[in-house]
Amino acid sequence: MRKYWFTLLLAVSLVLIAVQHASAGSMDQLTSLRLNLAGSKWPRGGSMDTTDNLDETESSDETADESVIVGVSEAGGEDTTDSSSETADEHITDGASEASGADVTDNTSMSNDRNAEFAPSDMLLEPGQRPEPPENFQGVLFVGDSRTMGLSEYGDLGNASVFANSGMSVFNVLTARVSSGGEKLTLDEVLSSKHYQMIYLMLGINELGYDMSQTIKQYKEVLNKIKEMQPEAIMVLEANLHITSEKSEKSPVYSNSKINRLNQEIQKIAEENSCYYIDVNEIFDDEGGSLNQAYSTDGSHVLGKYYAEWVKWLKEEKV
Repeated sequence: MRKYWFTLLLAVSLVLIAVQHASAGSMDQLTSLRLNLAGSKWPRGGSMDTTDNLDETESSDETADESVIVGVSEAGGEDTTDSSSETADEHITDGASEASGADVTDNTSMSNDRNAEFAPSDMLLEPGQRPEPPENFQGVLFVGDSRTMGLSEYGDLGNASVFANSGMSVFNVLTARVSSGGEKLTLDEVLSSKHYQMIYLMLGINELGYDMSQTIKQYKEVLNKIKEMQPEAIMVLEANLHITSEKSEKSPVYSNSKINRLNQEIQKIAEENSCYYIDVNEIFDDEGGSLNQAYSTDGSHVLGKYYAEWVKWLKEEKV
């Protein structure tokens, strides 16, 4: 009996040992299979560990930052870093900045200050400012009608260039030919001939018989043309000279009321385009705001000797 129970206990023990070994082997195979299945989800040669990919991302970000520091971004309107704004300032100083609307730092204002003598028309101007021209009007161009001709003939404009005739208007100034140095040149040719530091523009009196809106529209086109060809020149828009009260009362077309209206429009154009606006009538007007009869014989132009006063007034800086 004892032999029977011993044999039965031994058999049960052997069965339990066999079951445990079988279970352990099955778990190893399942674990191995799960790992193999998980590994098959990644490309050949890949890894479930993403550390390498994160490192690559950080490297690419660093490279992007280096590109910004170099300052070669060509996109407009972006918020650049301090280093990129410094580079942008260097481009502004050279006049070669291609990015528009970029948010730059205070270095830009420093660059504008350095560049002011080259492009002062970009500065915001206060009402009543009058720029002082270069010595002896070197590098200055006057564009206008018979009043500008009077300045050239009776005033001392020194080395200034003059593009003017008695019939000049905003409607023909771009096509007219004016004698200069023995040959007749167009305004386009004059503007292409040299770099001007300052350009005075005085037109409008011969256009009083035209529709005012058309005159203003054409005036703007003339100004845009000049600024396009001479972007660094200081632009000075001159008010038209008044006529005497006697002459003004005789004609509803050529009257001081229309001249005042035209001058107001020209002043507005100057403000919208960051140009200087000057009004010489302050030295020639009588108490009623008309050209003083004592300064004129024809009611429209000042006497030759007074053009010297006009030139002197141009040279006096007023801020």
